Amino acid sequence: MNNIDLDTLLAIIGNPTRRQILRKLVKEDHYPLQLSKELSISQQAIMKHLRVLEEADLVKSMFRKSDTGPPRKFYVATQSLTIVIDMSPEQFSEDLRFHDIEQVIKAGTDTEALRNAENLRVKLAEFMASVASINEQLDAMARNRDELLARKGDALRYANNIIDTLCENYEHRKVLRYLINEDDLSLGAMSERLNMRESEVEKVLRNLEKQGLLMINK
Repeated sequence: MNNIDLDTLLAIIGNPTRRQILRKLVKEDHYPLQLSKELSISQQAIMKHLRVLEEADLVKSMFRKSDTGPPRKFYVATQSLTIVIDMSPEQFSEDLRFHDIEQVIKAGTDTEALRNAENLRVKLAEFMASVASINEQLDAMARNRDELLARKGDALRYANNIIDTLCENYEHRKVLRYLINEDDLSLGAMSERLNMRESEVEKVLRNLEKQGLLMINK
């Protein structure tokens, strides 16, 4: 999938019903009729949402043998990704990350092997404890990230005040603010993000250099 862009992905999962479907599918594969009953939504509407999700490669349809009729279609979640959006009075950033985790989607589980395995209750308890520990670490990372974002906001606030004091020209302020807050300093990226021609960006950079304001080291 990894060709999908953030805008398209947000448009797809911005729909609350699709998010409800994904919440179900990441825990267990489901038949459309199951989703319809659990979400109290018509099966026709469920199928429309599933088609959107499958076209975006967020879910995958598969077939399972049935003892009472033809094979039945069910759906599984297929992607591992993270969306990060940070917004404050001083900053706005967005990031879509795909995780390089090899996923093997199987059409079924070998339930007979599980029945014959030993100490399954013990293993389940061990995995539950492992998940709890991981959740604690993720919470700690989130708190640390919040602190870093607050510190970054403070630094940007002071830097913006200095820029406002030093620069009367709007284009100069815009370029400087980009330089202190973004990692991609190529002309192409600056031109696209700032909605300026590359020649205009170059001209501003030369003027800022003459004023002794290009002392950013990244």
